[in-house]
Amino acid sequence: MMLHRRPFVKVITAALRDDCHVEPGDRVLAAVSGGADSVAMLRAMAVLAARKEWSLDLHVAHINHHLRDDADTDETFVADLAASLKLTFHRADVYPAAADGNLEAAARDERYAALLTIADDIHADHIATAHHADDQLETMLMRLIRGASVHGLAGIMPRRRLADRHRLIRPMLGVDHAAVIEFLTSIGQTWHEDSTNADVSRWRARLRADVLPVLRELRPDAAAKAVGASRRLHDAGRVFSHNIRRAVSKFTTAHADGTITIEREAARRMMPEVLRGLIRRVSLDVGASVDRISAGSIERIAETARDDSGELRQFTLTGGVAIDVAADCVRWKRTGQSI
Repeated sequence: MMLHRRPFVKVITAALRDDCHVEPGDRVLAAVSGGADSVAMLRAMAVLAARKEWSLDLHVAHINHHLRDDADTDETFVADLAASLKLTFHRADVYPAAADGNLEAAARDERYAALLTIADDIHADHIATAHHADDQLETMLMRLIRGASVHGLAGIMPRRRLADRHRLIRPMLGVDHAAVIEFLTSIGQTWHEDSTNADVSRWRARLRADVLPVLRELRPDAAAKAVGASRRLHDAGRVFSHNIRRAVSKFTTAHADGTITIEREAARRMMPEVLRGLIRRVSLDVGASVDRISAGSIERIAETARDDSGELRQFTLTGGVAIDVAADCVRWKRTGQSI
């Protein structure tokens, strides 16, 4: 069977066209770690790059995190694979182990920053990552037990803006890891295993090892169901986003001293989900760190804004943002320091 007719490649083709909005001739930077998922994505997209109706300008990026002794071996493997496919290879070094805080979050942040730099250098239209249906299920479960909002529960989006410059696309959300392995095995393509994926001290790895097998036993199509639920939650999220934007525009006031306020009476009249969204949106606008605003913090501020107490209550968010709930209004202001 010709590669472009294989079911796996057909799913990727449809996702690029319908969900990721990739156009023929676009320049796409594929993030490839050397693991099975990203290698499968690259092989499928390379098929399209070579076809006249697509003619994708496909580039390969590998980010070396220097977290494992065999990290350089992964880089060599990806470079050789790109060469065999006659694709331009780009690499970057990051050192998340030197950063403070959560190692996994630091690795993600530095990886995306490096990908953005490469994309800027080559004027890429899209950055493609190999998140698939199992990743979607894991993400939704993680956010569920963390108490995420409707937006958070929707999980991974097939496309979004990254730093307002490039479209980050995930063309593999319609396939699971088993389909990845089946595809690679059928074409005789090897890959490199990342030993850190077996580290069950990490939440995601623990879910993958202990929870997902049980879910698949109960519902073999659990990952596919998660993808469908994600689409519906994204639709619901768009409705909430519209209402949140309207509430921000109608009820908040920006002052000359840089503070933003909303009358508590207006806050009490809002749907709770809209109020929570408004609090998050304004907090981000003032300077709060997007990765550090917990659902619990937003919920506590919203409950305080809606109660009947006239006592002054104060909250601080990472990124140097203070929120005062006074007798008549909620006020956001920068503190000039990171809390």
